[in-house]
Amino acid sequence: MIKRGLMLLAFLPLGWQMPYLMQAWGGSRLDRWDWVFYLLSIPAALGAVRPEKPGEKYEYRALLVLIPMLTAAVLPGLHHINALSVAAGAIVIWAMAWLLYSWHFASRVLPAAVILLLGTPSSSYHLSLLLMCPVWLAWIVKFVLAGLCLGWIWCNRRFDLQVRCGTVCFLAAALVSCLLWRHTEELYFEGRSFIPEFPPHVGEFWGRRIQTDENTRRFFATSEVAQYRYTKNDTDISVLAVRCGRDIHEIHPASHCLRTSMWTVNSEGIFYLQNNFAVTEIDACKNDYHCLVWVWFSGDDFSTPGFLGFRRKFRPGGNYYTYQISIPVYENIEKSRNELKNFIESLKHERVQ
Repeated sequence: MIKRGLMLLAFLPLGWQMPYLMQAWGGSRLDRWDWVFYLLSIPAALGAVRPEKPGEKYEYRALLVLIPMLTAAVLPGLHHINALSVAAGAIVIWAMAWLLYSWHFASRVLPAAVILLLGTPSSSYHLSLLLMCPVWLAWIVKFVLAGLCLGWIWCNRRFDLQVRCGTVCFLAAALVSCLLWRHTEELYFEGRSFIPEFPPHVGEFWGRRIQTDENTRRFFATSEVAQYRYTKNDTDISVLAVRCGRDIHEIHPASHCLRTSMWTVNSEGIFYLQNNFAVTEIDACKNDYHCLVWVWFSGDDFSTPGFLGFRRKFRPGGNYYTYQISIPVYENIEKSRNELKNFIESLKHERVQ
C-alpha cells in the first residue's frame, strides 16, 4: 500500500506541468502532436508490466537518478527551462518505479518511459537541429523511435530480455556527453558586449524604424521590441531588436521560430566576425524565398551567439538584448554574408562615434 502511494505521488511533478503542456500542444506547431506520445505511453507501460511480478526490496541506487530529477522537476527556478521540468517529471516516475520495484521491473518499463520523453516540448525542434532536417522529418523520426520502443516491449515479453543497469547508465551518460559536447561552443563562448543603436544612416545603408505588428508585440509582452529596415541599392536588410524583459520564455532561438513558421533551415552554426565577437548564422528558405539570418545576444558585459549561452547568463532583472538581422540571398550566400559584415561594421563605427 505504501509503495502504491509513493508511486502515485511520483506522478505529481509531471501532472503539475499539464497547463504548460496543454499550452505547448495548442500553441506550437512544433509540439502539436506530442500529446500522442503521452497517450501511447499508457498501453506501452501496461503491456510492459503485465507479465512482471515487482520485487519486494527497495533499490536505493535509484536515488542517484530520482533525487536530481525530482529537484529539477519541483524547483524550476534553478534552471528556468520548462521543457527540462517536464522531462525530469517523466524520469521521476520511472526512477520511482526502479526504487520501489527493482531494476528488473524498471528495465521492462524503460521503453514506455522513453516514449513518454518523446512527448517533451521542444524535442522536435532539438531533433531537427541535431539532424539538420525539416520538422516533419523530425516528427517521423520520433514516431519511428516510439515504434522501436513498442518492438522492444514485445521482445521483452517474447524472449524475456533484460537490459543491464550499467548498459543503460553508460548509454545515457554517452548521450548527455554528446549533446553537451555539441553545444559546448554555444554554451561557453563569451565575446565583448555589442549593443548597437540603429540610426537612419548606417554607413552606406539608409533605413527607418517600421511599425511592429500586433502579434510580435503580444509575443514580447514584457520586452521592448523594435523593427527596422535598411536598404542600399539592391540590398534589403531587416532588423529585429529586443530588449529582454523579465520573462525568459519570451525569447527563443531564431531557428526555433523559423521552424515553427515552417521554414526549412538548410544550415545553422556559429560564425566568427572577430575573436571576441560571433553570431549564429542561419541559412533558411520558405517556398521561393531564401535568406541569411545573423543572431546574437548581449548583456552589459558580454555577448554570445547562442541561445543556450544566453540562458546560462540570464538573470531576472538584468539588462539583456537579442538581435536578429536578415538579408535575402540574391545570387549566393557569400555575397549576402559580405553585406551583413559591412552592415555590422557600420553599426560598430556608428556606435564608436
